[in-house]
Amino acid sequence: MLRGAFVPSVIASVVTVVVFWVLRDLRGAEGALFGAAIALVFFGVGLKLMTMMVNANPISVFAGAMAVYLGQVIFMGIIIIAMRDVTWLDGLACGITILVVTLVWQVFQARAYLRMRQTVYDEPAAADAAGPSREEA
Repeated sequence: MLRGAFVPSVIASVVTVVVFWVLRDLRGAEGALFGAAIALVFFGVGLKLMTMMVNANPISVFAGAMAVYLGQVIFMGIIIIAMRDVTWLDGLACGITILVVTLVWQVFQARAYLRMRQTVYDEPAAADAAGPSREEA
């Protein structure tokens, strides 16, 4: 899943950096690069934390996923508040890049998850696969 989401997000990051370099000069490119780095590290660490919980029971995985998501939202809020008055950063380029990379990451992470074909049920035992016996019918 990491590769399925990371590669398209890096491509989207490069595209947004180039677009902001053209539209807003070097300052825009730096802001976009900063935003891309934040988003990529942010989602990469979150996905890495989720892969450490993959063998737990489903309720624990769900609780862990919600905790990771809440942590990500809080972390992103702290970054936005801390960086709002910074003069060396092009805030528009940074914010739009974070938004673009976030959307691309989410779409391709969901796509990678759907293609994983993880079983969510127990395989039937050999006797159960043959169907019910005469005594059970």
